[in-house]
Amino acid sequence: MIVGAGSAGAALAARLSEDPGRKVALLEAGPDYPALELTPEDLRNSYRMSLRAHDWGFVAEAVPGRTIPYPRGCVTGGSSAVNASIALRGVPADYDEWAALGNEGWSWRDVLPYFRRLEDDPEGAEELHGRGGPVAICRWRHDELIPTQRAFFDVCRRLGFPEASDHNDPDATGVGPFPQSRRERLRLSTALTYLLPARGRSNLAIHPHCLVNRVLFERDRAVGVEVADGPASSVVRGRRITLSAGAIGTPAILLRSGLGSEAALGELGIAPVVNLPGVGAGLADHPVTRLLLVPRPGSSDLEKPLAQVVVRYTAPGSDEFNDMQLVMFSHVDVAGIGGEEMVASVGASAVIGLPTALERPFSRGRVALTSADPAVPPLIELNFADHPEDLRRLVAGVRLAWQVAHEREIAIHVERLALLTQDLVDSDEALAAYVRATVTTQFHPCGTARMGPAGDGMAVVDAHCRLRGVDDLRIVDASIMPTIPRANINLTSIMIGERVADWMRSEA
Repeated sequence: MIVGAGSAGAALAARLSEDPGRKVALLEAGPDYPALELTPEDLRNSYRMSLRAHDWGFVAEAVPGRTIPYPRGCVTGGSSAVNASIALRGVPADYDEWAALGNEGWSWRDVLPYFRRLEDDPEGAEELHGRGGPVAICRWRHDELIPTQRAFFDVCRRLGFPEASDHNDPDATGVGPFPQSRRERLRLSTALTYLLPARGRSNLAIHPHCLVNRVLFERDRAVGVEVADGPASSVVRGRRITLSAGAIGTPAILLRSGLGSEAALGELGIAPVVNLPGVGAGLADHPVTRLLLVPRPGSSDLEKPLAQVVVRYTAPGSDEFNDMQLVMFSHVDVAGIGGEEMVASVGASAVIGLPTALERPFSRGRVALTSADPAVPPLIELNFADHPEDLRRLVAGVRLAWQVAHEREIAIHVERLALLTQDLVDSDEALAAYVRATVTTQFHPCGTARMGPAGDGMAVVDAHCRLRGVDDLRIVDASIMPTIPRANINLTSIMIGERVADWMRSEA
């Protein structure tokens, strides 16, 4: 049984069901669309993110006292069905660090075959990229760039950033086309790439609209889950239980199941099963602060690609390779990223975005429960820019974005910049305040049930993603990441599903 049909869970279900001797039940809290023609347009269109129609409706505290919308996909395919189709891997050092922390089998050398297995990338070097995998990868050609994206590329080259033709090359840095999981305008979610080809298998059952409350146990073994249905509930049993509900959903289920800090569980009246203080702790995400550029008429068009080019670079004064991203978003739904209050502040509902994102943050947050009721959303505290080095690099990134926005090739597309002035940019104190007031999410939560060796008191699972203290229970999603990769984490989450599928298939 797999709980959650997102990036990792769908990949895991598809791979396990390739073995006709296994029966796989995949439970998803959101709806399921069993054919491409039945899939709504917002889930198919890679030119826009879908931040509202198939969303959990979470909010998060970005910094103490300021909440933001926190979109997560609530549908088969999970957040891979609603994202910007970015297909970045990070850098080898990300995965070598996982292994160095005591997680054998997760070094770059170990995970590269699974990145290659998941992708169909005919343009990349064969020793680095796969051919014929479920997820098609493509990159924009220079002659396909829309005017604002071409202007962004040209400005960044003139400012000295090297050209990077393949951002998934281990040594790539600089400016170049985003690798994306799409075919033309079609977003290639795991619902389409993994589950659609597997739907004819008699040993795979997909159950939508199943909100899992908790895992059920017999002694020290997981035997099933309780599915909430309003005031009622039902029990679904399985021989092996895997939680793939994501870095927000998985720790919430664990806590409701009595797996977490005994003190926190006691406050909610939940009987503890195993004391695991790491559940919900260590939440990592990529903080991003956007310049919002109110466009001149005709310069922003929802029918144009969202993001075609990215700059990956190392912040001045940092020894963390490629710890920053700078991107141009051709159109931004202001309410989707900051609510109606931000729309009022900006004076426009749609803008061009110039986000600067910190890919190697030191600050950490948490996921916690305020109620044992599965219908009550969890508490999400991101704690962005809490670490001084995070704040310093974000301030420097905003200054770079400000410089880029005022270069002539981009300025001709812009009527005005919202929320920020030259006086604020010139002041370290004022710009730090701007960062705290505007910092938001890049939609990449992870690390809330991390893997680690036996001596790591905050580890929730071992290197094979088996829960500590409970048999037949695994976590296979972004929750298990011990550190956050320097990239959009969708591809890494799919890789995790692929990696653990091999381990599970080798077990009796």
